[in-house]
Amino acid sequence: MLIGCSDFVIEEPITSQSDVATLSSYEGLDKATLGAYSPLYSPSWYGANFILSSELRAGNAKNPTNSNFRTGRYSNENAWNFDPTVTSPLWYTAYKTITSANSVIDAVDIKMAELIQNDDEDTVRYNNLKAECLFLRALGHFDLVRTYAQPYTYAPESDGVPIVVENISDNQPSRNTVAKVYEQVINDLQLAESIFDKAHKRRDVSDTLAVVSLPAIHAMLSRVYLNMGEWQKCADYATLVIDKKEVFDLWTTEQYTEVWTQDKQRGVGEVIFQVYGEAGASSNGFWDEISWIVNPDGYGDVAATMDLRLLLEEDDVRSTLFRSHPQAMESIWTNKYAGKNPEQQPSVSNIIVLRLSEMYLNRIEALYNGARISRISAKRELDKLTNARGASRYSTINEEIIFIERQKELCFEGHIVYDYARLNRSLVRNDYDGLINKDVPFPSYMWALPIPKREIDANVNMVQNDNY
Repeated sequence: MLIGCSDFVIEEPITSQSDVATLSSYEGLDKATLGAYSPLYSPSWYGANFILSSELRAGNAKNPTNSNFRTGRYSNENAWNFDPTVTSPLWYTAYKTITSANSVIDAVDIKMAELIQNDDEDTVRYNNLKAECLFLRALGHFDLVRTYAQPYTYAPESDGVPIVVENISDNQPSRNTVAKVYEQVINDLQLAESIFDKAHKRRDVSDTLAVVSLPAIHAMLSRVYLNMGEWQKCADYATLVIDKKEVFDLWTTEQYTEVWTQDKQRGVGEVIFQVYGEAGASSNGFWDEISWIVNPDGYGDVAATMDLRLLLEEDDVRSTLFRSHPQAMESIWTNKYAGKNPEQQPSVSNIIVLRLSEMYLNRIEALYNGARISRISAKRELDKLTNARGASRYSTINEEIIFIERQKELCFEGHIVYDYARLNRSLVRNDYDGLINKDVPFPSYMWALPIPKREIDANVNMVQNDNY
């Protein structure tokens, strides 16, 4: 957890509602709010696995063929070889953030009831903390339901994940439907939007882009509505972010090669919300941090596939964000996590969760599917993005082109497997060396990963996904 202007997550998050002394003051609640961000940097979530599992399962990434660059990590993800004992580690990490967020939300509600009605300054301060935690709770539930359940666009009434909005001792929650989880996510984000001070910007953190802002809430709502196929709402929220020209703009081709190793974004740029990488952070995975996993001079367990590389033209600046190794010229690795200090071993990277290019791509897809934004067309938006990347223009636009542009632009940022799922699209891989599950049809039980066995054993109300 960040104290002052130093480390962002140096202390463990405060999660116990019984800690009255901590959660009874604004300073304590502020500290607990910052602590709720900590698990996002865990290697179980954005710190590595959540992103790399998506890329490996959906054909952007593979385990290198050269055995010198394989430690055995991430082989199950590449092969879709999951069972209740080998599944996504996100479950406990995301619920840790949710629990931390609940503690603050409940304590803020109690504190707000005690405030003098005319004390507007305190009301704004406490509401901002609550809004941050509502966002984090929504993010946790959203990533959980996309990982352990079938997509909303296919089976909204199927089993999702437990909605946890209050911390109850010995709670053994059952699974809510996918639709109910999405409803809770939207409710949390819309409440956060309504109470967040538009002028608020934290000054007590290492990186102001690593804490919740109003644009981050809007961007998250756009992403959620995209996954629901709610095209107009997806476009409307993306537009709220895109129109903030004084804050956000597409990176130029020159900037694109430099931004991934910066400690902080300088001036106007694309980053809306990111996880701030810090070597001393309590949730830092160190040797399991994403920068080391995709580094051929580190573990190098996750490399790019030829399927991805063949999509990128030579003059497309995105083709430059890869590196090879003299001992494995047949493989290539992403440079999006090259580390902020390459001399540090292992180095760390900032991990982007939401950025402007995604908002453009969301709006392009929404416009193509019938949304309307005044004086904006899907084709012109696509041209603007490809021009910014030095790529050739398309003569037309269709679903496949939009999918490919998302694949190229957002590769190694954790999107692609969820794009396949929400589009109910079967996976076909060419560059794959495994023995099982080269291709994965849709529909299939495999698109919902198994609930961890530990949770099944501990919770009598928990129902496992089919066929696991």
